[in-house]
Amino acid sequence: MKIAIVGIGGVGGYIGGKLLKSNEDNEIIFIARGEQLKTIKEKGLKVLDEAKEFVAKPQVITDNPEHLGTFDLVIIATKSYDLNNALHLLKNNISDDTVLLPLLNGVDHDKEIKSVYPNAKVLNGCIYILSNIKEPGVIKKYGGVFNLMFGTKDDISPYRWIKELFDKAELKNKLTDKIEFEVWRKFLLISAYGSLCSYYKEPIGYIVEYKLDELEKVLNEIKAVANKKGIGLSKKNVDQVLDRAKSLPYESKMSMQLDFEKGKKTELEALCGYIVKEGEKLGVDTPLMKKIYDDLKNNS
Repeated sequence: MKIAIVGIGGVGGYIGGKLLKSNEDNEIIFIARGEQLKTIKEKGLKVLDEAKEFVAKPQVITDNPEHLGTFDLVIIATKSYDLNNALHLLKNNISDDTVLLPLLNGVDHDKEIKSVYPNAKVLNGCIYILSNIKEPGVIKKYGGVFNLMFGTKDDISPYRWIKELFDKAELKNKLTDKIEFEVWRKFLLISAYGSLCSYYKEPIGYIVEYKLDELEKVLNEIKAVANKKGIGLSKKNVDQVLDRAKSLPYESKMSMQLDFEKGKKTELEALCGYIVKEGEKLGVDTPLMKKIYDDLKNNS
């Protein structure tokens, strides 16, 4: 089988490296760009995984998959704002039998993919991991956090082969028909903390210590939008997000905050603007998130 990883950053690089290490039967294709493409092509991809490290060499790494034929599985691990470009880059590689699995920050990416490839098999997914590009060609994973969740609200049995693929690569995963709920459960955390940490320019510990009331308000605004869409988040899910943050190191920062600090393009629309715009569309008031979104948008 041909398996393509699109976006060889902290998520795609780690998954791609583990798949390469465990896999001899399938062709693993990396789709990357810039220094990451150049370095991996020359030296392979080094993965630093807690106390272990290894180098993985993809059979193919390219920034243009046009002539590579049809892919059986495409794992998309780009930033949310790069999704549309990535989808159109794959126009010669997608058939009705291709499975596309997005592992991006945000929600509704499966619907965006389906709008471009309506006949393909589109799953939804989310991932819990702390990892990044340490330098070109080097992915570093921090701590023991890893959980990959994927599936569809329809019959999940045709996708058990993907679970077996992840199992063989020792990637903790769960195939579920409740994936929309799981994606939103993660979104609660990354949207609320990403928005507030970016707004106050402070780490998670500061938000928990000094802005707990605003954190709870933002979480409940996100929950209200989700539940208007039929997701079914509960007070328990909100409390779990609050408890998880209290267990993190005080100086922990969210990826969106780090992008703001570096002056890079951010996922503001996916993590903050989405809630404001969906709330307006659904008749759900999100005053605090709107205040945060307007400020970040106007001052970035």
